[in-house]
Amino acid sequence: MEKLPLIKLINTFEFGPPSPDPSGIVYISHLDSFLIDDGEVDEMPTYFTGRNIFQVSRTGTLEKTLSTINYSNEPTGIAYNPANRFLYITDDNKRLVFQINPGADGNYNTSDDVVTSFSTSSWGTATDNTDDHDPEDIAYSPTTGTLFVVDGFGSQVYEVTTNGTLLKTFDTERIGLHDPEGIAIDPSTGNLFMVGYLSKSSPATPALFELTTTGEFIKSYDISAASPDKPAGITIAPSSTDRTKLSIYIVDRGVDNDVDPNENDGRLYEFALGRDVPNQAPAVAAGEKQVVLYQANLDGSVFDDGLPLGGTLTTKWSMANGPNDVEFANDSEVDTTLSFTTAGTYTLQLVANDGKLTGSSQTTIQVLDPTSTTFVSLAGSGTIGGVSFNRQDILAYDKSTSSWYMYFDGSDVLGAANKSVYLRDFHLNADGSILFALNNPAVLPGELAVDDSDIVKFIPTTTGDFTSGRFEMYFDGSDVGLTNDSEEIDAIAIDRDGNLVISTKGGFTVNGVSGSDEDLIKFKATSLGENTAGTWTMLFDGSDVGLTDSSEDVNGVWFDADSNQIFLTTEGSFNVAGATGDGADIFVFNPTSLGSNTSGRFSSYWDGSNYGIPSGIAVDGISVAPPQAP
Repeated sequence: MEKLPLIKLINTFEFGPPSPDPSGIVYISHLDSFLIDDGEVDEMPTYFTGRNIFQVSRTGTLEKTLSTINYSNEPTGIAYNPANRFLYITDDNKRLVFQINPGADGNYNTSDDVVTSFSTSSWGTATDNTDDHDPEDIAYSPTTGTLFVVDGFGSQVYEVTTNGTLLKTFDTERIGLHDPEGIAIDPSTGNLFMVGYLSKSSPATPALFELTTTGEFIKSYDISAASPDKPAGITIAPSSTDRTKLSIYIVDRGVDNDVDPNENDGRLYEFALGRDVPNQAPAVAAGEKQVVLYQANLDGSVFDDGLPLGGTLTTKWSMANGPNDVEFANDSEVDTTLSFTTAGTYTLQLVANDGKLTGSSQTTIQVLDPTSTTFVSLAGSGTIGGVSFNRQDILAYDKSTSSWYMYFDGSDVLGAANKSVYLRDFHLNADGSILFALNNPAVLPGELAVDDSDIVKFIPTTTGDFTSGRFEMYFDGSDVGLTNDSEEIDAIAIDRDGNLVISTKGGFTVNGVSGSDEDLIKFKATSLGENTAGTWTMLFDGSDVGLTDSSEDVNGVWFDADSNQIFLTTEGSFNVAGATGDGADIFVFNPTSLGSNTSGRFSSYWDGSNYGIPSGIAVDGISVAPPQAP
């Protein structure tokens, strides 16, 4: 057994605030720092400040603190994907692995983080007691793009995809490694390093093992130079004293707070591994799958280790597959825009080369045809066409392929504090921006305070399952007379002349114009945004044409600019001359006159049940065929 030399011992209990029970550690290459999570500090009011992740330099200086408390109060292990900067954190109480997408700003623990999770409890064999699964540490392999998760209780290692699908597993006790606590991947060989114990007896001797990714024993190491007590998380990173050499960093939890509620003895060890820092292929992420109308913003990322010295990093986008040619604004830039002339599915590839090694990644862009796609928001949650949705989302139905897609995933961008906020009607602009009204007052990311009589403008960076972008105020209803509870906006549209059209939840009176929830009023703006001004006129009097029942409140509207037809949805069932249906349907008004004396005829357009809309769920908002991009 090779004895590893101890380079440095760092007392995490001396951090301010302290980390008394560090359980996981990972090297974050783009920060040149470690993130250490502490799975017990929240149980210790003497030390706990609401923070349980500690960002620490390679020399052991505490740089900042972060928190997982919103989703996990017992983080045990932590891993990092350098290509997209995602973190993976295990929780051995909840038996979950959390994925943390740092969002558009690229920073952890900020308001645009997107946190998802998958369960570890289904990975056991038929003889396992799945309730005892104990996900401890976790490691990410840039080579295979998979995760390795340690089950301390069962002495198992699970290799899984980043969405939790089990690929393979192996047992560590057969090679003499008991109660494994930590796992890391050696960037110079691709081998696993694991810390655990040499026997099941107490006190057991801590030891470090090197093994293949299939569990075959390579070598064991003596780490007694640190006098370890309860070694836990492990990572491999450049040495604190020589940037060209690799070191092994291990955190030690020490005495458990169940034994001593006031213990504070966490430590971090650095051992010399004696191997050179290797040149690794650039870590490349082409970005998440998108669903778009006219063009895509490609949000790729490339991380390179700066080796070989003197090398030049180059990047290039290309189309791997698609129905027609595409046009990149700049195919040598990692972040660029892409235009399409034909709808369909495109596979795009981003390649990076450091002068010797090449890394690559692909992403998929689904381009919708605006002439054959209907967009809806739904007054409920469920699954349609294999797409899960809730009231914060906008879905797209492509009639040419009979397929549903997520177009706007509101949970990605509305913020964790706004879970009770949902979309009412919306409008898609030709420039790709989205206008929508909300059911409740909210403070949106960017500190934008909006009311239910306002209209928000969303400028997307990406659309689809991974929606990102920013908000701004488009229309402030209180500036122009929408001040009563009944004057909340529940339907919006832009007419053929570019004017805003709305309907309200109840009766309204604005600037001498009054009406009910089945009416549409037009706003001719002189200014929009934070200081809204303009005049109102009656556009569509629903009672003139038979919309008189309480279920016939208009809650979705869209104007066909070519024909001046008005597409409508109502809160519930409707029965008018030429069309009958329920809240899941869309029907059309063909006007002969508009305004205070509205007349015309109705016709049916869309029966929601024919397209899979779940029973009892109404269509809240519509955009039947969004305007073509200029």
